[in-house]
Amino acid sequence: MHSDAEIIQRILGGDIEAYRELIQRYQRMIFVFIYKMVNNHSDAEDLTQEVFVKAYEKLSSYRGDSQFSTWLHTMARNRTIDFLRRQKYTESDEQLAYVPSQNREESPQESLMGKEQRREIEEAFAMLSDTYREVIVLRCTHEYPFEQIAALLGVAESTARVRYLRARQELAKILSRKEGGLIHELPGI
Repeated sequence: MHSDAEIIQRILGGDIEAYRELIQRYQRMIFVFIYKMVNNHSDAEDLTQEVFVKAYEKLSSYRGDSQFSTWLHTMARNRTIDFLRRQKYTESDEQLAYVPSQNREESPQESLMGKEQRREIEEAFAMLSDTYREVIVLRCTHEYPFEQIAALLGVAESTARVRYLRARQELAKILSRKEGGLIHELPGI
């Protein structure tokens, strides 16, 4: 397996096909991040493609000061924030899609309750600011350490930790205001 730096050198040397390796290596990570931010599969696919096209166009500007994945993630973050600023967030059936339970012995009533809880959490998550959604996605979905989150966001590690804490508190506050308050459903809040 070639390192990112080796692949980038091949691409800059004219081996356009080598870019496929970078796409295959990072496409899922970028898609998952964008999807968690926009909560729409089609938009996430489009934005992911746009990010990789732009990254290819700007590849010569990659200096290697940070990991390629960090550089690419920053590009995805900026593109997603631009998209969200231009979009009015609207719910769609896809956003409320049922995610099957891991528990195969779940009753229909338990399944419906689980679906309703996920829907309420998704609605509350959508109410968070982009900044708070982003830090929760980076920490909870990608399980990045605070040091890497800070680097991606361009802030101090302590600032990343505070944002994460405030994001969780805000999410908890939103959920507690909802009818039935799902606050007890979120571990660690």
